[in-house]
Amino acid sequence: MTDTTQSSRPDPGVAATTDETVYIGRQPVFDRHRKAVGYQLMHRGTPSAPAPAGLAPSEATTQQLVEHTLLQWGVDRLLNGKPGYVRVDSAFLAKGLHLTLPQHQVVLEIRGDIDPDRILYVHALDAKAAGYRLALCHVPDRQHHTAVDLLSLADVVKVDVTGMSDDELARSVKALRVQAPFAQLLAERVEELPQYRTAMGLGFDLFEGFFFATPETLSRSARKVSSTAAIALLAEVQSPDVSIKRLEQLVVADPTLAFRLLSLVNSSMTGLATRIESVYQALVMLGIERVRQMATLLTMASQSKENDEIIQLAAIRAWMARATVDVPDLESSAYTAGLLSVLDVVFQVPLAELVEDLPLAPSVAEALVHGTGPLGNVLDAVRAYERADLHALERLRPGELARFLRVYRDAAAWAQELRAQLHTGS
Repeated sequence: MTDTTQSSRPDPGVAATTDETVYIGRQPVFDRHRKAVGYQLMHRGTPSAPAPAGLAPSEATTQQLVEHTLLQWGVDRLLNGKPGYVRVDSAFLAKGLHLTLPQHQVVLEIRGDIDPDRILYVHALDAKAAGYRLALCHVPDRQHHTAVDLLSLADVVKVDVTGMSDDELARSVKALRVQAPFAQLLAERVEELPQYRTAMGLGFDLFEGFFFATPETLSRSARKVSSTAAIALLAEVQSPDVSIKRLEQLVVADPTLAFRLLSLVNSSMTGLATRIESVYQALVMLGIERVRQMATLLTMASQSKENDEIIQLAAIRAWMARATVDVPDLESSAYTAGLLSVLDVVFQVPLAELVEDLPLAPSVAEALVHGTGPLGNVLDAVRAYERADLHALERLRPGELARFLRVYRDAAAWAQELRAQLHTGS
């Protein structure tokens, strides 16, 4: 899932460590404004990386996650200053391994249904006293003494919204507000817009899942004027017949876009040794295709200021799609497909409707709307990596996990630099 310092919905972002030993998934946690405020960190072992001898699977999983978070990536790089949710168990806490993690950057997540001897409660109490925040998940019976005790310690209570009716969810929220009055309620596994709306209406504070992958469907008449103008710009920029002169006219017509484009071009990201001082010079030096991609990215960013996680997800997808397409003639199209794969989230309009408005190559449109063709396969593989779905990735791209790990590292680093530049130019 951003990176993610990604992703995502998850995306949103997924982080990885060594090619053969461990895979770290990172799914964004959002607040009520759809702003990423944290990340759920998830370990995904590979067939060549069994659990260390002498450790239970859950303990080994947590230990590997923490070790590789610290040693391979570093907490700062992986979390971008946001808290990371790390699932831990009683054995992990008993060994004091959580003390290797900085209190202000992690939330220790524990289960509320597996503490018959109250050992977990004792260790959780110690962790709380040491300054760690606690998240509680899996609380099927809120009347059980274990759940009641742990609820009293929780800073965040996670509620799985799948398989619950609206009435059941409402009753759970009402009870939890009483039993954990100072805790934030996090709705997890929110994957559809109706679930998100229900959770919002019930007053959940935080959200986790792929809900923003399925945006609200709006009518064309409800489109904002600013969105219409942005889509018109995207359409012209994507036109295969656009000239350098026309591109210059489009860019300079929007002073903000021109300024941000020049800021990006003059950053270390482009690798140009000569400082660019005019839009026309930028167009000539970079070429139409590269400026088209930059203008597209900046236009999307201007429409999604409240959630730059989405734009970072787009940047990572674009980079990964281009790096894994394997057909040199399709690299530019793959980049465009990855970049535009979040258009529906940015504009809150169905993707098929947006694609109709853009003069895209058939292979790109086919991949975006139907998920078919060679570019559709590439996007499916990138999304599988984001979700930490190793089985799907192996089916789509057999034996290429190590390659995707390397590509993601480069993509995440580039996207992070891009985000910094976008903020500098805004």
